[in-house]
Amino acid sequence: MSQTILTAVRQNQPIVLNVANSVTPQLVANAIAYIGASPIMLEDPLDAADLTKIANAVTLNLGSTSENSQKVMINSGKTANELGLPVVFDPVAVGATPLRSKRAKELLESVKVSIVRGNLGEVATLAEVEWESHGIDAGSGTADPVEIVQKAAQKLGAVVVATGVQDLVSDGQTVYQIDNSANQLATNVGMGDALDGLLGAFASQSMDLADLAYATAALPVAGELAVAEGVAGPADFLNKMLDQLGNLTDEKLQGQIHLHQVK
Repeated sequence: MSQTILTAVRQNQPIVLNVANSVTPQLVANAIAYIGASPIMLEDPLDAADLTKIANAVTLNLGSTSENSQKVMINSGKTANELGLPVVFDPVAVGATPLRSKRAKELLESVKVSIVRGNLGEVATLAEVEWESHGIDAGSGTADPVEIVQKAAQKLGAVVVATGVQDLVSDGQTVYQIDNSANQLATNVGMGDALDGLLGAFASQSMDLADLAYATAALPVAGELAVAEGVAGPADFLNKMLDQLGNLTDEKLQGQIHLHQVK
């Protein structure tokens, strides 16, 4: 683990191309910009290949699924594969409806994704582990989260990042756990989408599992720093968390992170 990936992002300013959830594009773009990367949002399938050619990473979000967004994601993802760019996929509410399951399956069969980022319910669905999801929320179940994430990574052939009170990161063999968290991250809609964008930026610099686990902590650490500063409510938290993200350095991250290998 180099523990310098945030510095690398700020120095290299990678371009992160996003097919975003329609609810959160501004938040995602800001989060990417605040850590020093450059966001581009993509909506037109005819523009997908050309924009992907100037990007350093691609993030694909199932949230506002439609025929158009599915074409955009597949076109961009295939071009990214041809160019050897990292692809982050967020399977929002996969399993909640047959259509979402079908489109997630189609995308995963059409595009080689590098990272899958979702809550534990979404990850369990992809791993075909029994779990009671709740719309876009994680829901609940009795299966071991570490085993779910590990199985999903094995099945998908990708790094899997499952976010929640504790975040888990696995390549199918090793599993890292991040214990940093803030309750208001769950209250504010789109924090996972923001992390998708951050992961795209970080993956453009390193696909080393330990580096990705370290980088995953950037958002919850920014959340903890915001809470320590004092927040009046969820909106105040969001603004202060984004300020903390914008001011985050590797030194601050190293001083706050609670990361350990659990398998």
